[in-house]
Amino acid sequence: MTPDAQKNRKWERYGCLLPCRIIPQNEADIIVSARIINIGRGGILIEADYDFNTGDRVIIAAADSGIDRFELIEEVHGTVRWGQVDASSLMGLFYVGVEFDDLLPLKQALGSAT
Repeated sequence: MTPDAQKNRKWERYGCLLPCRIIPQNEADIIVSARIINIGRGGILIEADYDFNTGDRVIIAAADSGIDRFELIEEVHGTVRWGQVDASSLMGLFYVGVEFDDLLPLKQALGSAT
């Protein structure tokens, strides 16, 4: 993704390093272990050792609820929008950008003034 495209995002991204699983919808018998690099209401950047194709439909299941800004969702559905190889990565060989089908709900503020 180009720096200009990153600046023009509709939703802010938040960095994190959380494990997740990705299941390609057309190959439900494959489960790819990966990790979340950053996340926003409308999409996610994942590092994995599996080469997804642009347009692939995927299910992402977070292994941890450590994403503070968003309500815990067991799994989200989305479409792979881009991918690139990162030969220098120590974890996964591929970066994968996924656009969610639905926006992630934000956590509501705890307590309210009455």
